[in-house]
Amino acid sequence: MKPGGLRARLLLAYAGLIVIGFGMLALIAGQQISDAAIIDYERGLDTQTLLIANGLTKTVAGIVEGQPLEADLSRLLVAYGQQTGARITIVNPDGHAWADSGGALPPESQADYPEIVSALAGRTLRDLRDDGSGQLTYFIAAPIQSDEGVIGAVRLAAPQATARNRVAQRWLALAGGVGLLAALGLIAGLLLAASLARPLEQLRRSAIKLAGGDLSERVIERGPDEIRQLGASFNYLAAQVQAMLDEQRAFASNASHELRAPLTAIRLRSEALRGGQLDEGVARQYVAEIDDEAVRLATLVEDLILLSRLDSGRIQLSDEWVDPARFARGLLREMEPVAAARQVTLELDAAEPIDSAQVSLSHLRVVFRNLIDNAIKYTPPGGKVIWQLRAENGFLVSRVIDTGMGISPEDLPHLFERFFRADKAHTRATPGVGLGLALTRSIARFYGGDIEIASAGPGKGATALARWPMRHRA
Repeated sequence: MKPGGLRARLLLAYAGLIVIGFGMLALIAGQQISDAAIIDYERGLDTQTLLIANGLTKTVAGIVEGQPLEADLSRLLVAYGQQTGARITIVNPDGHAWADSGGALPPESQADYPEIVSALAGRTLRDLRDDGSGQLTYFIAAPIQSDEGVIGAVRLAAPQATARNRVAQRWLALAGGVGLLAALGLIAGLLLAASLARPLEQLRRSAIKLAGGDLSERVIERGPDEIRQLGASFNYLAAQVQAMLDEQRAFASNASHELRAPLTAIRLRSEALRGGQLDEGVARQYVAEIDDEAVRLATLVEDLILLSRLDSGRIQLSDEWVDPARFARGLLREMEPVAAARQVTLELDAAEPIDSAQVSLSHLRVVFRNLIDNAIKYTPPGGKVIWQLRAENGFLVSRVIDTGMGISPEDLPHLFERFFRADKAHTRATPGVGLGLALTRSIARFYGGDIEIASAGPGKGATALARWPMRHRA
């Protein structure tokens, strides 16, 4: 191949297209990923600080009241420090350090630091500054509050280097992906360089537009078979990138909405309680509602974390041995109060004996609790939910059959999409955020199984069919 020949020039042009186009796209995506990673890390620190403050309230309040709980406080601080990888300090209302996860207390008063001032005033604040050793560190403080008001503050100190390490890892992964795409593009260019000037020029222009943010850009599929296939691949890539970004935007929007709702409810009620002008009955009601919203928020966060681990493959198969029939009876006893409150009858149809199987009990509970809870929620009073269990061809086959409101045909293909709910208004009449079925299918498929939902239509009930692989004792 001559250095100045058409084939060489086309190859160079194709290489430039890959480097410029995907490089620009990588820079745009990488910057967004970096910003999101920093924001996610900072918000995670804020959340951890609030959770730690909440977890220490009872112990600190006991110490204030004269109970000998200092040892318990030290153990909690050490445990929280190990979990978060950060230094945790408790400051009393006078601004002096009370306890520290590192053991040694700061000798000077902490009252002048902005995060401590804010926390002792009842607010959470994050500050980024030098920790005294030349290392930039996040300092986040949150108030520890009891019925009497602010009784102290908890401060979490985490080096900024941790966040930057996460960003660097994501940049390396992105660079590797871009490098792989570039390598594949060069190989394709070597094979398809002859007589490709016009289609490749069109492809180059389209790639630059795509890298510039025009995700609607597509190429005309014309020329030899190989060129048409390349054009089709480019269009598929553009469609996948657009779909991925749309899915990420929708996921972020839905997640932020579902997280914001309980947080707003908690904040409004806590502000009303803090005002101290509510009668005792309303105050008790607000406390109960705050607890309910906190449980809902915790469940949502746990589901999101588990989904994230499933997506990244960071969960492991369990070595637990579970008796499926016994597990089913226990789970139905646990769900009975929920069903009774909705006047729904629960029945178990388990063809015993079913051999014990090596499965994860916690993951098994997540899957079948979600399926049964869904059946109960969408079954009107006086209805029935039947849970059938069978062992068939190495699988635990479960059918959860309800006499509920059923599912319309247009909704069936979307049931396992994250945050999808058949009630388009997302009302609170039927609780949930639309993650349960997505989570159950992700778990089942991770273990080599699957879940399907069938319904004859609105008002005709539904059946959830789950196939869970069983590994028998040797």
